[in-house]
Amino acid sequence: MYSKLRWFSICFLFVATYSIGHATDTKELSSELQILIDVSGSMKHNDPKNLRIPALKLLINLLPNGTQAGVWLFAERTKVLVKTGVVNRAWKKKALSKIKKIHSLGLFTNIEDAIQTSSNKWFEAPEDNPRHLILLTDGVVDVSKDIMESAESRERIIIDQISQLQQTGVKVHTIALSDNADTELLEKLAFDTNGWNETVQHAEQLQKIFLKIFKQAIPTDTVPITGNSFTIDSSVDEFSVLLFKKKGGKATQLISPDKTKISEFKKPEHVSWLSDKNYDLITIKKTKAGKWKIVAEMDPDNQVMIVTDLKLQVEDIPNHISDQDTIDLNAYFTDKHQLISQEDFLNLIDISVELINEKGEKNEWKMEADTEKVGLFNNTDKPLLRKGKYTIKIKADGKTFQREFVQAIDVVKSLMTVKMDVDQKSRSITIKLIPDKKIINTEMLSIQASITQIGQATETHDLINKHDAWVLVLDDVAEEEGKKIINFSIIANSLKGDSLSPNVKPIVIDERLFSKPKKTVQDQNEDLEEPESNKLEDEEEEIDETLEEDEDIDWVNTVGIVIGINIVFILAGFFLFKFFKKRAAAAQAQLLARLE
Repeated sequence: MYSKLRWFSICFLFVATYSIGHATDTKELSSELQILIDVSGSMKHNDPKNLRIPALKLLINLLPNGTQAGVWLFAERTKVLVKTGVVNRAWKKKALSKIKKIHSLGLFTNIEDAIQTSSNKWFEAPEDNPRHLILLTDGVVDVSKDIMESAESRERIIIDQISQLQQTGVKVHTIALSDNADTELLEKLAFDTNGWNETVQHAEQLQKIFLKIFKQAIPTDTVPITGNSFTIDSSVDEFSVLLFKKKGGKATQLISPDKTKISEFKKPEHVSWLSDKNYDLITIKKTKAGKWKIVAEMDPDNQVMIVTDLKLQVEDIPNHISDQDTIDLNAYFTDKHQLISQEDFLNLIDISVELINEKGEKNEWKMEADTEKVGLFNNTDKPLLRKGKYTIKIKADGKTFQREFVQAIDVVKSLMTVKMDVDQKSRSITIKLIPDKKIINTEMLSIQASITQIGQATETHDLINKHDAWVLVLDDVAEEEGKKIINFSIIANSLKGDSLSPNVKPIVIDERLFSKPKKTVQDQNEDLEEPESNKLEDEEEEIDETLEEDEDIDWVNTVGIVIGINIVFILAGFFLFKFFKKRAAAAQAQLLARLE
């Protein structure tokens, strides 16, 4: 009995020590990326200059080291162009030599095979890192001369592959290169997987579209460009400047804080300069803190990407939101993956938000420090948005340093309001879809739910109309069932008789719905301040129950051991907490000193 208690105390002390030491760790996961390029014969018409090559060249050069990436060509079959591997200098060199083989000689456009072949390993393994699939095509699903075979292939993409992509955490980003592409399918692939969709009218636009998709798929640390200058602080180890060129524009130069002029033909050894017909990509590894100036024609898509331990972190923003929803923004700073909570640092920070619509019109507001969670900033202004695509820019000014976060969002017209009620005790979920009766003819409305789960057959349920709400009830959701995803198929007509396709985002059902909200980095930080005695209450109860079951226990010795364990835990927790808190404060103080 005593040996078990001693072993328990050692294990518990180790777990407590590890938890305290890592409670504010925000591990950064590397992204996995597969790129699918259509090489069917129709590309001769839609991309006669083969501009897919320079667009892909830009994307490859932008990929951060550590990303896993692969490139595939597809037509009637799918072939690997660049083998999937970890992005580094050698991988990029090989990839850039291989993309010259992109052609327009294929016979068909087998999108189903392209998705299956490139995603096979993802479908066979659980999600570890963020997964992204970029699909560029100019056509429709076309697998043979038999129209019905192509229609069946398209149907399998919608019914089977989208659910596989959802279950394995793959976001699909689609690019339609022509109006002849199956935009409905490409939009559905992007919407249902929380990816991004773009339609390109001319191949000349591909470079900037690939840049936009890159920013949606792989968030990058950046600093804002103001006018023709940007600020690099002492925490930045390396930075890259992407500058788009204009015909007849002046030759690009960078002027460092010490007034040194850097150009393509006059640059130090630590500067690499990639010059393309349409852009310059300049990477500087030995950085100088201060204000840098750009001598070039300025373009709104220019950007400065940095490598740094001092990061502006923004909690996930969905790519698609309803026009009935508001945008919730939460941001915080980390240094070497540790949340910064030091007041001296936080008091220096001003965070502003710009929301820019497709016409270039801006809506601006400030983010405020959270009064309850130290280190967290929230947006208090939450405007309702009209249908359309917007760009969100979050800019942080720390007086001696700046950071910027940029993401596009697509606001979709909502013809359905979705409500979900979770009963914790009975473990039941009630989902209601409420149509907009001013637009939808509810007498002609039909809604079907498809519930998918890895390793299980798809379940289909017809939603029942109850008081103008279409209802789905899931009873007795078992704890061991794992993640389920619900997709909705809606047949609807307007009051005028026109066919409608209401957008309803997939719903994820998993154990998080029946437990306390997932702790953020800020919540974990607060846990450090919780008295260790509170954390031990449950363990004491378990020990007491065990003691009651054994009639031959020496109560005096046992109680002494329990008290001793508690004292050890409390003292260890207190001193460990003080140690890690002091170490984090010292690190943040050093960071502040560097930035002054």
